[in-house]
Amino acid sequence: NEMIRRSVNRYLSVPVEVGSDLLAAARALCGDEPGIACILGTGSNSCYYDGKEIIKNVSPLGFILGDEGSGAVLGKLLIGDVLKDLLPPALKEQFLTQYGLTPASIMDKVYRQPFPNRFLAGLSPFIREHLDEPAIWELVTRSFLAFFTRNVRQYDCFELPVHLVGSVAWYYQDILKDIAFDLGLRLGTVAQSPMEGLIAYHGK
Repeated sequence: NEMIRRSVNRYLSVPVEVGSDLLAAARALCGDEPGIACILGTGSNSCYYDGKEIIKNVSPLGFILGDEGSGAVLGKLLIGDVLKDLLPPALKEQFLTQYGLTPASIMDKVYRQPFPNRFLAGLSPFIREHLDEPAIWELVTRSFLAFFTRNVRQYDCFELPVHLVGSVAWYYQDILKDIAFDLGLRLGTVAQSPMEGLIAYHGK
């Protein structure tokens, strides 16, 4: 009927823009200002944003070849240490029991089941709970250091703030701040989700 037609026409006249999650993160974190925008969640990504668009992006390469600092890579490193007996025996047994895993089931989830990155990222809570264990602390700091050195520092914009968004960024922000400081990087906003920043950006 006529009322439905008018309603459809009204929505069809609204402009629609399709962009990447990285552009969304950059707008949410940087707004109209230049900066380095980073995603640290299940995967990781980063870019140099000039206040309008992404100027440079170091390819994240996924959790097998890259994605340093991501939940999937943290989980991958944890699993590697578990299977190579590099964790204290009691901690290894606690991990396997808590998640109901065996070496065989781990291999199946990583190499045969779909979405191994999600499985690996889902192990992050165990890592957070045991940051006082030196082996876990070293694993986490090594991965975050790799994220900054292999990605962020390639933008060669040390005067710009480095902003972070995502679950890993949010829950590990204290460690990230310490590592960034040691590298001479200026950390800016750290957000769990880009939604609030996106609403502010598009509400202008």
